[in-house]
Amino acid sequence: MRTIGSALATAGVPESWLVWPIGALKALGALGLVLGLLGVPFVGTAAAAGLILYFVCALYTHLRVSDLSPQFYLAIVFLTLAVATLAFDPALMISPAR
Repeated sequence: MRTIGSALATAGVPESWLVWPIGALKALGALGLVLGLLGVPFVGTAAAAGLILYFVCALYTHLRVSDLSPQFYLAIVFLTLAVATLAFDPALMISPAR
């Protein structure tokens, strides 16, 4: 909590948000991606889109206060993974007409 508490303070985010909404949104996104992998197609798609939105907002929050800490770069990595997940989503693949 010592490390994340200082990072939250630097970004201007209250520690009370660690459980709701930050933790809940991350957990729901991860659960949605797992459900997508298990065969629930559009739940995985929605989860990937939600995680993209979440990490774009996280990056904006860090940039707003000029915080280029390791958490900022980690958010870039996770945003890239979420974009790749959505880009390669089988539910969105267009099958050729026969």
